[in-house]
Amino acid sequence: MWETKSVLVKLVVLAVVLLSFTLLSAVNAAAAEPVVLFRSSNVQPVTVPEMTRELQPYQVVVFGEFHDSQPIHDAEYAVLKELYKLHGDKLVLSMEMFERDVQPVMNDYLAGKISEEDFLKQSRPWPQYQTAYRPLVEFAKIHGIPVLTGNIPRRMASAYAKSRSLDGIAEADKGYLPAVHKAGSEAYREKFAAVMAGMKNTPSGMTVPPQMVQPMFMAQCLKDDAMAESIANYVTAHPDAVVYHVVGNFHSEGHLGLVEKLQELKPAVKVAVINPVHYDAKAETAADAAAAHRQGGEYLALETAHQ
Repeated sequence: MWETKSVLVKLVVLAVVLLSFTLLSAVNAAAAEPVVLFRSSNVQPVTVPEMTRELQPYQVVVFGEFHDSQPIHDAEYAVLKELYKLHGDKLVLSMEMFERDVQPVMNDYLAGKISEEDFLKQSRPWPQYQTAYRPLVEFAKIHGIPVLTGNIPRRMASAYAKSRSLDGIAEADKGYLPAVHKAGSEAYREKFAAVMAGMKNTPSGMTVPPQMVQPMFMAQCLKDDAMAESIANYVTAHPDAVVYHVVGNFHSEGHLGLVEKLQELKPAVKVAVINPVHYDAKAETAADAAAAHRQGGEYLALETAHQ
């Protein structure tokens, strides 16, 4: 009995980590082609400056990413720079990659109160921070852009999935819970269940027990609720702000996940999604790939590096 329970706990932790990092794999960034952007409405290519100008009516811009694609990270950085040209001090950067409890650490680093070394020791940066996210944070630091660390701490999502109750979360952590937490849409649940079922075909070869799918889905939704609430609270306090949120594409593709939750919290806020698409340039054109994925977001970022 204990061995069975131990295996389930390990499965939960592994599944949460795998989903959070979208099965990070080695990528030869030097050989990767740059991202090609497409407008979903007419499946036409656009440049970063063109896209950001067209995004001006939106108060929240969500760039969903493949965590293991350096070209996507480069595109995110390019979009940040263009949005800053357009919006200046109204712009706010929001990141899945930092969690609610490290907001004071982020604030101190941006204000120059602590060194980068201390910042990295205290903020639990993701493994690929130096190449993927440091450019965004450093640009924000240089230009005085606030950075929201709105994700739920991973330890809390893991504890929630294991215990299947918010009571399983440590008392000291409960202040980081979102005020509203509920299951995502049925479309989102079905998408999540399909990913869990497909894990046995990934390099991990992991099989997720059917009884664990719902608890893990609720842990996923807890992350979405936290990020959505952080953005909603910020735009409520700063009505003129423009939020640029960088997040794994599972959380935003097709306006599901945190996007649907944000729109429930702030129905009047216009949200645009930039969704990544991986394609094989030897098998199809970028335009054909864009046409097949046009429901993913208002804009599509096509790349060939993601595995």
